[in-house]
Amino acid sequence: MSYLIRKIKHFLTANTRHGTHSPFVYELADELIYNKHVKRSSSLIQDIQDYYNTKGIDPSSFVVTDFLEYKPDDLLKLQNDYFMVFVKNIHLNQSLVYWECMQKSEGFIVLIDLFEFGIICKRKEQPKENFRLRYPYQYYCR
Repeated sequence: MSYLIRKIKHFLTANTRHGTHSPFVYELADELIYNKHVKRSSSLIQDIQDYYNTKGIDPSSFVVTDFLEYKPDDLLKLQNDYFMVFVKNIHLNQSLVYWECMQKSEGFIVLIDLFEFGIICKRKEQPKENFRLRYPYQYYCR
């Protein structure tokens, strides 16, 4: 399936904040990702980091990477060291295979697929769950 068709399919089938049963993910979606009153930077990744920095999460608690730098086994270890791991380009070729493998793995607790990037969170207080959220293209020109 072509990248553009995957992008359209993701947009049509992904959730907004509604249909998200995790309080953690719902709060992120409601208070930041889909909140039209939030002042935006040019990057959703930066806005997510800033959002959690205001909640007391240290800026060094985030890492931005891709599958060229780290493979899934490495990311499994990395999630223990960071509050959030952002993985860019998860829907490109081999990256999509890695991302789908991670979704099946019991080692990854919370995976959020925003199509443009994925987020890995190790949240011991919630069961394993994979989320597909719509990327808010209306706020971030690409």
